[in-house]
Amino acid sequence: MINFFIHFSILIGYFLLVLAILPIVFKVALNLPKEVIRKFQHIGYAVSFLFYIYLFESWAYSVIAIILFIILAFSVLYGLEKTSVYKRLFVDRQKAGGELKYSLIQAQAMFAILLYLFYYLLPGENTIIVLIAIMSWGIGDALAALLGKRFGVKKHDGIGADRKKTYFGSISLDITVLLIVFIMLVFFEGTLWWVALIIALIVSPLATTIEAYSKKGTDTTFLPIGIALMVYGLLYLFMILGVLS
Repeated sequence: MINFFIHFSILIGYFLLVLAILPIVFKVALNLPKEVIRKFQHIGYAVSFLFYIYLFESWAYSVIAIILFIILAFSVLYGLEKTSVYKRLFVDRQKAGGELKYSLIQAQAMFAILLYLFYYLLPGENTIIVLIAIMSWGIGDALAALLGKRFGVKKHDGIGADRKKTYFGSISLDITVLLIVFIMLVFFEGTLWWVALIIALIVSPLATTIEAYSKKGTDTTFLPIGIALMVYGLLYLFMILGVLS
């Protein structure tokens, strides 16, 4: 139990650095654009998942850490949002605050779902699958937002699509997911290159569709979980076909 609280303290230290201290420095000292700071925090969320799979002793301890962190972060941010310090130093698109708080909680809840699904419910060693999903979400979504805002001209106009997102952003996400899935399956999982390519070509456009139709930040939940389930299912299919062992 002592080890748990030591590891939890390390996790808290990481979040203070990546989600509070560095973003404040970026905003106050470097005057970086708010969207860049937001996506830095977004990638920081993604990297934090490594602590849950490599720092804590089991998926159950990781979920407990997630629950404790959500309670702590919600309480602290709820109090800070009412102060002028928060409005001056933190990056939050909502005037009354709340975006940082709920984005963090949503990401942590998504982590808990992935841990339960792929470290308890579904059989097999699934770490690479989960890392593919987290990296695709962390890097892909950040690039889609930044490049879409910078270079995107045409907004999504499909029925039910998020009209705030651009086709250029979706293309950026598609390419990023394709590369991450292919590279990680080949070089970290040892999957046959042509199998990895087929999986990447199937997963990337479906992941792009999920992102394009997810509104109000729900892609934080649906995108990584969807990617993980698709990669898992396709690998299992190739195993049934006798292509993979």
